[in-house]
Amino acid sequence: MREQAVSIPKWGRVGRSGKAEAIRDTIFLASHAKPTGRWMDVGCGNGEMAAFLAPSVSSMVGVDPDPWPSWPQLGRDHSNLTLRTAFFDGVDCPFPAESVDVVVCNQVYEHVSNPEALIGNIAKVLAPGGVCYFAGPNLLWPIEPHVFWPLVHWLPRSTAQRLMKALGSRKFNELDAYSTHFLRLRGWFALHGLEVRNAIGERLCVELRRRGWASMAAVVHSLPPLVFRLLEPLAPGFVFILAKPQRAGMISPAEVSAQRRPQDG
Repeated sequence: MREQAVSIPKWGRVGRSGKAEAIRDTIFLASHAKPTGRWMDVGCGNGEMAAFLAPSVSSMVGVDPDPWPSWPQLGRDHSNLTLRTAFFDGVDCPFPAESVDVVVCNQVYEHVSNPEALIGNIAKVLAPGGVCYFAGPNLLWPIEPHVFWPLVHWLPRSTAQRLMKALGSRKFNELDAYSTHFLRLRGWFALHGLEVRNAIGERLCVELRRRGWASMAAVVHSLPPLVFRLLEPLAPGFVFILAKPQRAGMISPAEVSAQRRPQDG
């Protein structure tokens, strides 16, 4: 079999464990639960975020379109970690329905060919009562977050790249992401039966606490959710917690976990 060469983009090189910790804490804070069951990292890249989370969950699956050189060692280091090559934005979902309790989809939707299908497959794999951390850039923010140029993501892609090249930018080939706005994302979430919570406030609280600014985090945490909902259209990026509704008579993964704990006393 011919060995496939894999290039490592900038976003796959550093800081993955810190991001994983922040994502985990945001899920716990925004969902008011600590699900420790079956997790999946969609668009896992080099696998380090999935590996960081693996010790605290029952099982972790990382999914990416290309294999990464770091995967074999991470798999050996964590017996409950599976790293798999698959496309998650196709018509056919590559994983069984209702097989995952928590999905992480961080800065992925803008890089896939069919983001609506990506969201549909997230809804399929989530068990009832499961949640998804879904984050990515906002098309309406005037600065393109991958090349840090203003307005170029509002132009036709070929025009934007020619303009950047003509103005001397060496990053014109890095303009390869396609973001969208909050109304379209929320429409896709609703189409696939997912409940939505804007979690940018919780994500900000987590980051402030990590930096030692607990008092500022407390101020942010005290703000009503309506504040962040009103700011959503023009925020630089989105952080949503998506929830798959439970079927009547079922209990959530968090409640199952609580029932399995030893009783006090």
